[in-house]
Amino acid sequence: MVLQGRYRLLSPLGEGAMGVVYLAEHMGLGKRVAVKVLRGELSRDATFCRRFELEAIAASQIGHEHIVDVTDLGRTTSGELFYVMELLEGQSLGALLRRERVLSLARAAPILAQICRALEAAHARGIIHRDVKAQNVMMVSREGRPDFVKVVDFGISKMNLPEGERLTETGAILGTADYMAPEQVSGGAVGPHTDVYAVGALAYKLLTGTPPFHGENSFATMLQHLEAKVEPPSLRRPDLGLPEALDALVLRALAKEPQVRPSMARFRVELEALASEARPLERVTGRVETSAPMTGPPAIVPVAAPERTSSSQRAWRWVMAGGVLALLGTSAWLLVHHKPPMTVTQAAPETAPPVAARPPPPTPSPSAPVQAPTPAPPLRVSIISEPPGATVSVGGRVLGMTPLELDSTEDRGPWVISLAGHAPASVERLPPSGQVDVTLKKLPAPRAPKPPASELKKVRELKPNPF
Repeated sequence: MVLQGRYRLLSPLGEGAMGVVYLAEHMGLGKRVAVKVLRGELSRDATFCRRFELEAIAASQIGHEHIVDVTDLGRTTSGELFYVMELLEGQSLGALLRRERVLSLARAAPILAQICRALEAAHARGIIHRDVKAQNVMMVSREGRPDFVKVVDFGISKMNLPEGERLTETGAILGTADYMAPEQVSGGAVGPHTDVYAVGALAYKLLTGTPPFHGENSFATMLQHLEAKVEPPSLRRPDLGLPEALDALVLRALAKEPQVRPSMARFRVELEALASEARPLERVTGRVETSAPMTGPPAIVPVAAPERTSSSQRAWRWVMAGGVLALLGTSAWLLVHHKPPMTVTQAAPETAPPVAARPPPPTPSPSAPVQAPTPAPPLRVSIISEPPGATVSVGGRVLGMTPLELDSTEDRGPWVISLAGHAPASVERLPPSGQVDVTLKKLPAPRAPKPPASELKKVRELKPNPF
């Protein structure tokens, strides 16, 4: 299909509840672009059409390098709305997180900082995204930067509309449950502080691998955003060594009261400062990030020890060089000031260091005890749990997450295997080698607290919302 005689649709790239995104080509320029087409049944609804138009207008008006660029808006011959945007060749942050499971602070901070800059530009134009999440962040490669961010999908954003125009009913709930601020859940007024909360929830997920709240269903999750206390990231993942200052920053962003949260710019500045402090520490301790699933405690490579060894070697070389120079100077003085019969070779036995005159070491007798051979390295034991990802600890010290390999003589038990929502298991003794399989029993889900009558009334009055 060719749209308006300019854009030839080549293949679908993805689809959602509102429309389909196609790979397309501008026939005149030969440039490849992405085209989002609103579904036919929605194109006949005035409210959906207006929101679709505003999504294109919002992205095009902001004009920021970290926001997808929209270049055209029109209708197909059959009446469906479409808009044209730059083609992003990469992956979503959600896809990256599914593969990596968790990102280091040094890598997550620049990604989050770019998201903050994009949202700061949107807020400056009176646009609130309202649906910041990993799936709405694209990761592309630009000018040698592999983690270049593009924020997409302003479909449910809040904009400054002409007086009298309203698209969202009062009290309607829009957004994604894992990232929704309390004022979104309660249908209250949203603003820049609402996006700050979502970025805080996204930071929590990137750095710990889990969202701050996640109930049995969307309603239970939203209730937790309203009432539950956030667990600090360092306590959620004690094995990652997250700094306490990061806990304080993320918890401020996830504050229930909007006025307590930092501004988007303040959150970005403090996060970048934390990342710059963390980078020297990672270089000293030798922590290496890997994309493979974690199978044990973070690898710590002591960097300081080789430096001390190298310094001692250099010092020893200077001592040896000084000794040689002193010996040569003494020999030269003897050659000049002593009588001819006195030569360097004659004086050598008298001035030679005692080491040269040491007798050879005695030959051990046949009856002497033979030195014991070097013991073999300890055998490895694998601890595997079902489901995987459980924390393994001994004596209150976290060793890592399953699947995990340990030395059979590394510690004395019991080894405790624990996972949220499951009954912990204990292993009293490890075998000399082999594998330990542990099946964790899922605990019954706690009953969600009964919401206040005012909240129930709001939920009952809500209409189905396709957004």
